[in-house]
Amino acid sequence: MKILFYISISFVLFYSSFSKSEDYAGWTVGETRDGYAAIYATTDSGKNWVRQGSNQIANAKLNGVFAVDLKTAWAVGVVESGYATIYNTKDGGKTWHRKGFGQTALQGISLGKVHVSSSNIWAVDTGAILHSSDNGDSWTNCLPIEYTNTLFQGVFSINGNLVWVSGSGIGNDGTDFATILNTTNAGQSWIRQSGGAITNVDHLIGISAADTQTLWAVGGGGFIVLRSDNGGNSWILQSQKSNYGDANEVYAVDSNTVWVAADNFIQWSNDSGITWSNKNSENYTMGVSAVNKDEAWISISDNIINTGYVWHTSNNGGTWENQLSSAPPLWTISFAKQAIPEPGFYLLIIIYQLLFISYRKKFFF
Repeated sequence: MKILFYISISFVLFYSSFSKSEDYAGWTVGETRDGYAAIYATTDSGKNWVRQGSNQIANAKLNGVFAVDLKTAWAVGVVESGYATIYNTKDGGKTWHRKGFGQTALQGISLGKVHVSSSNIWAVDTGAILHSSDNGDSWTNCLPIEYTNTLFQGVFSINGNLVWVSGSGIGNDGTDFATILNTTNAGQSWIRQSGGAITNVDHLIGISAADTQTLWAVGGGGFIVLRSDNGGNSWILQSQKSNYGDANEVYAVDSNTVWVAADNFIQWSNDSGITWSNKNSENYTMGVSAVNKDEAWISISDNIINTGYVWHTSNNGGTWENQLSSAPPLWTISFAKQAIPEPGFYLLIIIYQLLFISYRKKFFF
């Protein structure tokens, strides 16, 4: 009998992170100080904020910001040197580049909000619904001519083709109710969505969609929250406070969870707007962003004392912390939904197995 030995080697690779918590990247923008507009960035969910854009950003207020991912963000603002200010970073804010300067579509236009989806960039303000599908190299104003004087303050895009914008009435003179326009073909044509409670609203500032059917829009006069469950075709009034100033921004996490920033408080719901919780904040809370139902941030523009703040909650509004308090007044804030990959270590386990096979050689005569 002979015995043959074999060695089998198996490799098992494990990865373990050092931390159980997730961190997120975000930006907030606002007024000018020290010769350039405020852009602050964080890569650790706001524990630390760093000002960016020195010697790259003009001395012109930035109103809107949108975080695409961990490295990419867009910021828009007022007219500077005759054209709207539009900036983009692709390296986490180490460098910011101005986009579209000198183009006719941007001439004489200030921009208030920006939203990016599927490589399509949308930005709005009075007389402007700007669109770029080539990384901001060229821009088209998709504004219907009858809305030339309408102040658009909200924009949200699902996939680049499906877009909503919100604002004042036609003419912006108080004689018309608030406007929500919708396009399904990247701005080639627009439909005004005026069904339901929207006809009783003076103006709308923010708009956000959880999916193609579920939307919220907020504004005033007086604190107003509207919701639609049919893609904006009709709207119901979910929350109203006549003596609380405007609702300035809204962020829908999903069809159940929504956050609303108001002049001097933050309000949120976890049950599709049936019930609401709120927390008093500094004047004026202008922006809100969230990555899930528990973790959200607000940006505050206190022009009375010329200071901006960022507040943060990690427990669905149970407690709030002040993360940034020495900035210029801050208008909007945006966080990328993807968590930053956490540092950790790989563990390689080598498994040796000793195998043997026995056999008996038989002889035949």
